[in-house]
Amino acid sequence: MKNNPLVSVYIPCKDYARFLSQAIESVLLQTYEDWELIIFDEGSSDDTAKIGKYFQSKNPAKIQFIKNDKPMGLQKLANYVLGIAKGKYMIRLDADDWLDEIALYLMVHKLENSKNAGIIYGNYYYTNEDGKVLGVELRHKLGDEDAVGYLPPHGACTMFNTRALKSVGGYSEDVNAQDGWDLWYKLSNRIQAINIHTPLFFYRQHNKSLSRDNQRLLNARSKIFENLSNKLKGDYEPTVLAVIPVKESYPDFPDVPYQEVNGHSLLEIAITNAYNSSKVNTVIVSSESKRVLDFSLKLENEGKVPQHMRLLRDEKVKSDQIPIKDFMVSGANMYYEQNGLFPDIVTYLSLHAINRKAGHIDKALNVLRMTEADSVVSVTEEREPIFSYGRNGLELFNPGRFQDLSFDREKLYRFNGSIISTWWEILDSSTLFGNKIAYIEMTLMDSMQLRNEVMLKNYKAQSQ
Repeated sequence: MKNNPLVSVYIPCKDYARFLSQAIESVLLQTYEDWELIIFDEGSSDDTAKIGKYFQSKNPAKIQFIKNDKPMGLQKLANYVLGIAKGKYMIRLDADDWLDEIALYLMVHKLENSKNAGIIYGNYYYTNEDGKVLGVELRHKLGDEDAVGYLPPHGACTMFNTRALKSVGGYSEDVNAQDGWDLWYKLSNRIQAINIHTPLFFYRQHNKSLSRDNQRLLNARSKIFENLSNKLKGDYEPTVLAVIPVKESYPDFPDVPYQEVNGHSLLEIAITNAYNSSKVNTVIVSSESKRVLDFSLKLENEGKVPQHMRLLRDEKVKSDQIPIKDFMVSGANMYYEQNGLFPDIVTYLSLHAINRKAGHIDKALNVLRMTEADSVVSVTEEREPIFSYGRNGLELFNPGRFQDLSFDREKLYRFNGSIISTWWEILDSSTLFGNKIAYIEMTLMDSMQLRNEVMLKNYKAQSQ
């Protein structure tokens, strides 16, 4: 190993005193010994300070304890560590997790022997609150199994080159959740990222685990992509067309676009939602019903929605017989007739997605720009066990769900019907999605589709 570089390990802890000793001891037991450890008490009300001070007193040359009366938050704390860390490499260990004794050695050894690498991460063990191993997370192999670049490493226990972190301005402090996505997209195109197949740490699952706060993580990722997209802004911004297909009535849901929620029609909500996106330039309402288009014009004339385009489809071709791609292509063709060129990106927006926000649309478009994807779809993670039929009957596809675990290789996502964004060149020459499909995840509540009168009635009752 070259130069025997120092590694800066830091442990943030807020009221996790019952786990903290095991986390610290896992650093002390590392076969690789050239490390420094910085322990942070993030305003704890338990014995965190007592434990931190004890370990510092045992090895003051290598262990530093810092008490914050008020929590700094993970991102600000990480930037603070950047300013005081002595190591060539830096890694965060959460107070409720612990390292395998060979973790630092394997990561440093591989980084030092990989010329252009500056990020490394490994697989890990899931454990219950008592530390019993529940399973092993086997991450997808970089380059081989993730051509889109949409599977960043775990936020904790990923080792970074400290100088590389500083060169990109460290962590974004307006993101308030532990997540690997921030640095991944800042660094992945600047320095090589590599992974290790060996499980390197133990990831404890318990009720207070921050990674279980799915809404918070999704909001944080939206902010991350918005920040990164803003940094890409130049003299040319891709033009974005949003197409809202509208079927006037269904057998169990008549007069769909005119139905109101909180005093606003579903069509008004959908058009306003689209134009509230900071990325959408033009909106087309597409329908085989002239009455629908007259209604959209009425909304426009009354100042309830911004000016938009209207496309009357052939009445002989019913909406439920037209693939989504045809809605998007016909909208793009109309855009071409009006502007003399095609939009760069075409986005399908469902009329029925009542809880979709402009932020979801922005996130989809940001992801499309930040990744190598041909298209982006909105999805909901399937969190129930799923079976497929095999030779011996039903075969369980995602057994981890029976342990309340979400293994990367078992994750299933279903299209929630809300958003599809595709580059026009893909839509024009290929399928709806192309070959590389990225996604944005939406919660079950945000994914709700009003498909019949009963759902509408229940939603109105809940909204009051």
